[in-house]
Amino acid sequence: MKINFNWLSWPTVYAAMIMLWNIFEFGAAMYKISITSVNFHSSGIISFFIVCILEHCCFWRVAKKWPQLIKQWRQVEQIFLQLPYRLYVDYNMKFWLWFWYLLIMSCGLVEHCLLVFNSFQKTELERTQCNLNDSYWETLYGRERSHLRLFLPFQLWALPFFEFFNLTLAYPRSFSDVFIILVGIGLGSRFRQLYLRIEAVQGKAMPAIFWKETREHYLVLKKLLRLVNDAMWPLVLLSCENNMYFICFQLFNSFLNIGVDWVAEMAFWFSLLYSIVRAVLKIYLAAQVDEYTQKIASCLRDVPSRSWNMETQRFSEQLAVDVTAFSAADFFALTRKLILGMASTVVTYQLMVGDVINQGSIKQVTDFCKKYERFDHDNEQHDN
Repeated sequence: MKINFNWLSWPTVYAAMIMLWNIFEFGAAMYKISITSVNFHSSGIISFFIVCILEHCCFWRVAKKWPQLIKQWRQVEQIFLQLPYRLYVDYNMKFWLWFWYLLIMSCGLVEHCLLVFNSFQKTELERTQCNLNDSYWETLYGRERSHLRLFLPFQLWALPFFEFFNLTLAYPRSFSDVFIILVGIGLGSRFRQLYLRIEAVQGKAMPAIFWKETREHYLVLKKLLRLVNDAMWPLVLLSCENNMYFICFQLFNSFLNIGVDWVAEMAFWFSLLYSIVRAVLKIYLAAQVDEYTQKIASCLRDVPSRSWNMETQRFSEQLAVDVTAFSAADFFALTRKLILGMASTVVTYQLMVGDVINQGSIKQVTDFCKKYERFDHDNEQHDN
């Protein structure tokens, strides 16, 4: 199998162009914020661009390590595609890979469409309230890409390109979670086969050769997990951090009167619920590796004393020593306990924010003209 990472391939050049554009747009946004002001909303914009650029860097890192990694993965796959493990394939892994990929990415597209539709609605309100002489599309461009307006004048033909680049900013957050889910399912399915083989003889007296073979196969899987984790830990860390930040950011916004119509309400709540469900699914499905490892350890406790030997002893000790799960630089592991930890953190955050914020003093901004007055005033000061 010939798999190589080529710096001069079209996919690499395409990814580099997208990343350079994102860096340029981030610079434009930072420049606009520097001549206006830093507030809660602008801090969200800064974090959005930083996370997107870092996700690009993480995938570049994975791509460079992928050829060697996938060769190791294929060698391990050969073990679990043959007898006796072939007897313990009780579900279609390919179906579930496509199912979760299409479901999550489709929901991401729905989220993006709702947010774009909401932007269309607010653009029309701006034109109505402020009596703008600009065309609808020019007003939309100024609303959604006000930082680019400082450098690139409005051109109608360029709007499809801006929307395409907008998608390249919107999708990395969802794709990062999907990628972790797919890798977790792929590795978890092999740990599941190993568990089913051991579970089939649970409580029975088995020869030492059986435990020697299963222990060696467990070590092969654990080595592969270590290689995968070495390539992916920055992505895992960034993905979990971004999930927590975005959920807390949206929960803070939930104290606002979210919008002026049902479109804004639907876009907000769909985005929040989608982020929560996606984050939980990522941890839950990636935690299959740890789940089946714990089940294997439970099966070993039922080995009859008459067949307990050196191999079962070593196997049991190896299972007990380390946490066999995806981790983020050993800061935390993707186990199901993490879901409870994240949930308790979010609930605590929500209670603290709800206690501090006076909801009656927070109003939804429905006067869209102030920002034009402020923008013109800031530009005059900057020119002077």
